[in-house]
Amino acid sequence: MIDVKNIDIVKSGISLYRNFSLTIPSKENLLISGSNGCGKTLLLEALAGTLHFPQGEIYYDFITGRTWEARYAEKRKYITYIPTNSLQNFLNGSEDLYYQQRYYGIGDQKAPLVKDLFGRGIDVLQKLDIPPSLSIEHLFDIEVTRLSNGQLKKLLLLKSFSKGIPKLLLLDYPFEGLDYESREDLCRFIDFICVKYNVQIIIADNHHHLPSVITQKLTLKNFQVERAEKLDGALVKEVKIQSSASTLQRKNGNEILRIENLHLKYGDREIFKDFNWTVNKGDRWVLIGRNGVGKTTLFSMIYADHPMAYTQALYLFGRRRGTGESIWDVKRRISYLGPEQTSYMNTKHAWLTAREYVKNFSAQINHGDFENLIHYLEAEDFMDKPIRNLSSGEMQLILIMNCFLVPRELLLLDEPFRFLDSKNKNLVMQYLLSRLNPETTLILITHFKEDIPDHESFSIHSGLAESALQ
Repeated sequence: MIDVKNIDIVKSGISLYRNFSLTIPSKENLLISGSNGCGKTLLLEALAGTLHFPQGEIYYDFITGRTWEARYAEKRKYITYIPTNSLQNFLNGSEDLYYQQRYYGIGDQKAPLVKDLFGRGIDVLQKLDIPPSLSIEHLFDIEVTRLSNGQLKKLLLLKSFSKGIPKLLLLDYPFEGLDYESREDLCRFIDFICVKYNVQIIIADNHHHLPSVITQKLTLKNFQVERAEKLDGALVKEVKIQSSASTLQRKNGNEILRIENLHLKYGDREIFKDFNWTVNKGDRWVLIGRNGVGKTTLFSMIYADHPMAYTQALYLFGRRRGTGESIWDVKRRISYLGPEQTSYMNTKHAWLTAREYVKNFSAQINHGDFENLIHYLEAEDFMDKPIRNLSSGEMQLILIMNCFLVPRELLLLDEPFRFLDSKNKNLVMQYLLSRLNPETTLILITHFKEDIPDHESFSIHSGLAESALQ
């Protein structure tokens, strides 16, 4: 049992949770949900034992130490917390890694192999009796920077388990960035760990693709429990995205992007084979496909982050890559949003307010447009918070603002709706449908069916999941 008694949580001098109490029975596995900024992640951090409380305490029936030092050691042993953006912490001691590094295979000596991160923990891992279908042994000789999101999520969990099975597992948005099959795989893995080793699971998330062991949902509002309800496993499944490509024909022949017979290999692994694609000015595309098939890699080639773009027949804005233009010539015409922007954010920016961060992003921002966008996204409440105090959803909205405020010819959005609650997701979707400049070309990557705009202006490219990739 976990007993939260009258705790206060203060962050950067601001009182958030006040006199908060909650009892979680040992057999209950929880989903913590609620709007962006309601306190989901902060509650996980409190349960993880990483926060100091000016008032109150959290009691665990599996923590029995009599001294502070003994209790602290037990918390480290029996509680595992996996934050939503764990890549930098995971690559322990590898601070010089940069997000484009996954695409560079020559002279890259810093990216560790999967087995390097486990070390002696591999022996412990092999004793966990993990079913072959849930194992990661086939990934041991792959560089960590080359893993897909789904592979990385499981790797994070298994690395923590190689030090010992916890009593309490806390997961912050574990399914973001995962395709349907990877979410199913992670659900099965969490179910296995929970049942096999009697681990209590608490997940913070806004989606409904959940492990079957989740029995209760807590909805937070303004750092208090608004509603508690039992969950029926039949209610938490979702529909898989069907791979049926759109055949929408464009009248506008003003070409923005053309890729001819793209062929890309990493060692013996063939990623792209004879991939062809043309995108015209004002097009709206959604890319779907399984984790690891190359969607983000394709973005990296368009956005001038992938060195192999220079060896391929890739034409952007009427010019073939590698014919004299610089990387910055390309980037000046493209707005890009991707998961790496949070994982590899400059730590100096953490001390800026959200408003300062957006203004610092580009001198081209129009003040009136900025205020209108703040009002449209209903973001007034957090614009003057420091970046370090923003929730994951609030930070995602700030990054989206950066893309919307600087008008560019091509907009690349890689998982733009991750971490967003239903209200904010709908606001961003409506902006893309009705407020985005009709001449702006949009390409969007998603893994969730509800993130695909049901609108005649959007085409779905599902060839990434079929014949275009091996």
